[in-house]
Amino acid sequence: MDRIEQRALNMPRMMRRLGVDSEAAYGCGLGLMIARAARRCSQCRTVETCTAWLGVPAADTAHRDFCPNAELFERLAG
Repeated sequence: MDRIEQRALNMPRMMRRLGVDSEAAYGCGLGLMIARAARRCSQCRTVETCTAWLGVPAADTAHRDFCPNAELFERLAG
């Protein structure tokens, strides 16, 4: 799988992992924020780290060290 496709798959996986309800976020008028997050994901330089982290069922907070959207996703989940 190429990096572009992997980035596209990682964003919804990350959102689910962190407890973000993407439909609710869009429904609350946060579509622009999600679109900006998608752009950041599409340009992410840590796609391999993200993919590896998502592949391990863990509850750690290591995503904060590599995910450019970590703060936004945590806010949306909260």
